[in-house]
Amino acid sequence: MIDFDRPLRPRWIYESLLLATPEQKLTELNKPFESIARELTGKEGKRKVRTVLFRCFVREEDNKTRVRKKFPLKNLSKELGFDFMIPIYLIYLIGKTDILLKISDHIFRLYRFGNEINVPFLKKKMVENFGERDIVTRATGAFIQTLEFFGVVTREDDKIFLKNKLKVSDEQMRIMLQIYCQEIVHSPHISLNHLPQALFGYFDMPNLKILAQKFNGQYWDYQHRTGDEFLMMYEKMG
Repeated sequence: MIDFDRPLRPRWIYESLLLATPEQKLTELNKPFESIARELTGKEGKRKVRTVLFRCFVREEDNKTRVRKKFPLKNLSKELGFDFMIPIYLIYLIGKTDILLKISDHIFRLYRFGNEINVPFLKKKMVENFGERDIVTRATGAFIQTLEFFGVVTREDDKIFLKNKLKVSDEQMRIMLQIYCQEIVHSPHISLNHLPQALFGYFDMPNLKILAQKFNGQYWDYQHRTGDEFLMMYEKMG
């Protein structure tokens, strides 16, 4: 279970991705990151946020000292810009972080959009199901605040609400499906009828069948089988 004990702002992710170079030493990014996390004042707080962000988005999975060799999010961020990338960062963050998938699964079991989120109760349910009290409670609080930074959760009179799905365009959804296939489940194909709510429930998505037909032959092969529909992915992401 990956430790996620500090909330992340999408702007920090964007600026860190633009700053990093494939196979660069991570230590070379430590000092520049202090100016990225401008909202944080203490060095220790910035260090802990940097650790979480680099682990989720920047660090090579099998080498803790280097930036990733394969770095599609950097290229997409550079090409498409901050606003476009916000929902893509969110699905990548959740999909690559086991504890956030588990918290999301509980959120959608307990609440609907427009509902107040009882954070102490959510933390209690997480601990009951997964144990590891300190890790789970810190991760739950940090994730709720992250969702607030992404505009999914809002605070009103000291109450927290699951407020808004992020509306995504055809192009954003196309990239999110590619990332889900290639970066999260590491499969040559995905089922359109079995996309996990814990990942895709945060988004106001276009009609997936129309989308699949729109990009058929360009980014994937759209295949109909008995009782299901599949996308067979091509390699290109951008």
